[in-house]
Amino acid sequence: MDLLALGASISILVTVLLFAIALYSGAAISAQVRGRLEEVLTESTSVVEGSSGTPLRQTPSVMGLYKFVISGGWLESMAEGLQRADSRLQPVDFITIRVALAGLGFATPFLFLGGPLGVMLGFVVALVGFQAPQVWMTKRHEGRSKKLEEQLPEALTLIANSLKAGFGLLQSLNLAAEQLEHPIATELGQTIHEMNVGSSADEALQAMSERVENYDLDLVVTAILVQRSVGGNLAEILETVAGMMRERVRIRAEIVTLTAQQTLTGVVIGLLPIGVGLMFLVVSPSYISILFSETIGKVMLGVAVIMETVGILIIRRILAIEV
Repeated sequence: MDLLALGASISILVTVLLFAIALYSGAAISAQVRGRLEEVLTESTSVVEGSSGTPLRQTPSVMGLYKFVISGGWLESMAEGLQRADSRLQPVDFITIRVALAGLGFATPFLFLGGPLGVMLGFVVALVGFQAPQVWMTKRHEGRSKKLEEQLPEALTLIANSLKAGFGLLQSLNLAAEQLEHPIATELGQTIHEMNVGSSADEALQAMSERVENYDLDLVVTAILVQRSVGGNLAEILETVAGMMRERVRIRAEIVTLTAQQTLTGVVIGLLPIGVGLMFLVVSPSYISILFSETIGKVMLGVAVIMETVGILIIRRILAIEV
């Protein structure tokens, strides 16, 4: 029996099973939501300190094996990451997709290529498939955080103007939530909801800060909490913070403009060896074949790849200027 073929078959089988589990998990959404809503309507509403409430959808019991293998802390951290990425996926669904893509990525090259090359390429594609959803989640989180940072100065101005007009903090937050768009409107709406059901303003604001994990929002929440403790004109404080944020945005734009040439230079320098190698591979294959056929050539090629990677990382580190 061909062990490689057996391994590929098992990989495909596991992939199919994982996709089936994910589909089952998605089909249970409506039933879970209905059950949770009925429970909320029949029981008295309560707010637990430091908690943002129980999610409407619970993980199905069929996922007990996942919960046994994976620690609760990792699942909780992954759930927070998915929430920050504006994803409705549950942690077990996310893990299922990653494992399924890894299994499919390993099986596909082997079935089409076969042999040791198919196995090696399968491991590479499996790794890429396993990491692709994580990269997607990170990019969505970064995009959401960037958009929230852009909305914060406008939100603070609205809140400050409302406070000057005589509104309370809760009314000012509600007005900003109505006037602005997602994601700042969603976070403010969640904070207002927690205040309405019994949570204190300090607890609700701290919960929002923990959910978002954004430096600018942490600064705003800290300013509000300090003002509520020691007193002062909250409208003027928020206007000052908004002005500081606008100035940071302006400085960041100037930095991007001033470093644009260096960034492009780094890209060109990084792609230059690859372009020259491809050119020689097309024009004179025998001239560059020593890099792939001789031991010394393979060593030189490996050292070049390592040095190229280190150079790219150094350039990125130099250009990553924090404001």
